Amino acid sequence: MENKSTLRKLVGDMIVPMAVMTAVCWAFTLIWGFKLSNLAGFAVGFAYVWVCYEYLARSCERAVELDVPRAKRVMLVCYLVRFAGLFALCAAAMLTGYINVVGVLVPQFFPRIILTVKHFTAGKEG
Repeated sequence: MENKSTLRKLVGDMIVPMAVMTAVCWAFTLIWGFKLSNLAGFAVGFAYVWVCYEYLARSCERAVELDVPRAKRVMLVCYLVRFAGLFALCAAAMLTGYINVVGVLVPQFFPRIILTVKHFTAGKEG
């Protein structure tokens, strides 16, 4: 079994809070009635943010071992791939209507919220 880096461990620690936040936000949409597109949107959004942050962690690990110009290129490609994927996912959701676009976008904010809360609650540890 491979040894997880600090970043990948952090991403792993964020999975459960992100899943809970996604479920709470989806449950909030039930006020307006159940729609399968809302459920699909939040599920796809959660899966996409998870994949993106795993990819970001692996890219950061790789960039640390490279020289500066190559590291910048790796991180730029990572950024472009993640946002191109999000753009394509949102465009597909808007064009088909099977996936709620808001459900895709809302989970993208959860890692920042979780990291901010961890920062303020970490005390002297963090």
